[in-house]
Amino acid sequence: MKFRTASALICAVTVAACDTPSPEFRNVPAQVVTVGQSVFEVRRKGTTVELLRTNAEYAPTFASIIPRAAQAVQMATGCTARPQSWTGEQTLMQVEVDCPDT
Repeated sequence: MKFRTASALICAVTVAACDTPSPEFRNVPAQVVTVGQSVFEVRRKGTTVELLRTNAEYAPTFASIIPRAAQAVQMATGCTARPQSWTGEQTLMQVEVDCPDT
């Protein structure tokens, strides 16, 4: 019985962590953008944008997500992602942007 309780608790904590921005972006409001099969929460702070992918996809690579993420950046912020500035992984990523308002 203790094993089931521990397993349930671990699963709950893991699932909750999947929908959390980084500490730097925690209080920044998100805009939800869907591009193809990917759903992103997009947050902008100055010239940095953080994207949190919230949908389930089978085994995407970081490289396969970047084109959709770049489109989400454009749709949510009007900014253009700098191609060589992507960091992170398939679920939580950041990119430097060039924006008309800065």
